[in-house]
Amino acid sequence: MPIRLFSTDLDGTLLGDAVSTQRFAAAWAALPSSPEKPLLVFNSGRLVDDMRELVAAGYLPSPDYYIGGVGTQIADARTGTPLGAFAEHLRGGWDRTRADAIIAATPGIERQPDKFQHEFKSSWYLRDAPPAQLAALRDALAAAGLETGLVYSSRRDLDILPARATKGGALAWLARHINMDTDSIVVAGDTGNDSSMFQVPGVRGIIVGNALPELGEATAEHAARIHRSPYPAAAGVLDGLRAHGLEL
Repeated sequence: MPIRLFSTDLDGTLLGDAVSTQRFAAAWAALPSSPEKPLLVFNSGRLVDDMRELVAAGYLPSPDYYIGGVGTQIADARTGTPLGAFAEHLRGGWDRTRADAIIAATPGIERQPDKFQHEFKSSWYLRDAPPAQLAALRDALAAAGLETGLVYSSRRDLDILPARATKGGALAWLARHINMDTDSIVVAGDTGNDSSMFQVPGVRGIIVGNALPELGEATAEHAARIHRSPYPAAAGVLDGLRAHGLEL
């Protein structure tokens, strides 16, 4: 199946090694401009404005869509327009103020800086949290009647999101929005907060060589459609895209 859309994480995946990032940008730019060229989607924990700054600075090629804030924002990169229908999709059962009050009571937790926060993303630092502590947080949010998701990655980064907001959920919504079959989508990542992309039915995946073990563990049931590259960061992305049939 030809690749029609490539959704990739940034930090630790496309970013992390400047030389291989430049090679990816050059290889992507060299793809012929035609209806067969895959759409490029940056799917990151970074907010959309932050990703735009990276593109404007010349570090990355221009994408077709941004998915930002761990699946809480989608913007059409070609027009700069946020997709308002997606924001409405997220609102049900979400109350940021009440969620913050519950999470802030956790011993040892620290609120991330304002630049990492927005209406649908409550972000915190909680170092080396055991599974039981994360389960207790989920239970407390549910007991308050909140429909939330909890994403924990890198043994530090905790994001509280609307239940419908994950990187994979946003990607699946975008695929429906643009009438894209998910079996023509390839995704790439390096940490646990990327795992939901790999769990979208039908997608193929790339796990880069520097990925944390948590990503492989979370996606083990989908191993048959995931390429595990021995190469780190963007070098692994290029290797994986070739393994999935894209001529670069």
